[in-house]
Amino acid sequence: MVVSAHVLASQAGVEILKKGGNAIDAAVATGFALAVVYPVAGNLGGGGFLVARFADGTATTIDYREKAPLAATRDMFLDSTGTFVPERSQRGYLASGVPGSPAGLLMAHQKYGCLPLQVVLAPAIRLAEEGFPLSRDEANRLNAYRNAFLRYPGTARYFTKEDPADRYEEGERFVQRDLAQVLKRIRNEGRSGFYRGRTADLIVAEMRRGGGLITHEDLLRYQPV
Repeated sequence: MVVSAHVLASQAGVEILKKGGNAIDAAVATGFALAVVYPVAGNLGGGGFLVARFADGTATTIDYREKAPLAATRDMFLDSTGTFVPERSQRGYLASGVPGSPAGLLMAHQKYGCLPLQVVLAPAIRLAEEGFPLSRDEANRLNAYRNAFLRYPGTARYFTKEDPADRYEEGERFVQRDLAQVLKRIRNEGRSGFYRGRTADLIVAEMRRGGGLITHEDLLRYQPV
């Protein structure tokens, strides 16, 4: 049995189990699939925890929550008068921590999985490249947050339509080809496919463009525990 916040991500986990994968393979496949079908919370730019209990009764936890960039300071969310500005810690570039999800899921797969990474990532890549039908709630959520998405070029590009009158509809196929390329780099290069190279360059360039703090060194030094 696989349970997650989205039926398609759960189905990705079941697909991996049917191919001979173990529970960790299924969890990792589900996690990466959530990055595609559950953008409200299942993203590669975030972090989390993995808790596993094995057949012999032993258990372990992997902490892959986001970390503060090296340039972060105690007062970075205060204004010139020393007053806390909630927006700075909740939205935008300064609010972004160093992503942990890819590193944590890859660590779990490397230590405890049994199927090749190419197999485990296949469902997520397929969902991103070929798209998936939006539910009514998903379409409504994208439409409801249009103004928030328009505040940043990246979210405007991927989560809004050019014509304000053109709304997302239930059953519409939602395709994310750039995200598929990110996932393919992880498939082909493992950790280096995200924390080095093209993806890392894109993250750092966006941080510089928007006044964020994450650097190449931050990405290289990130380690789950």
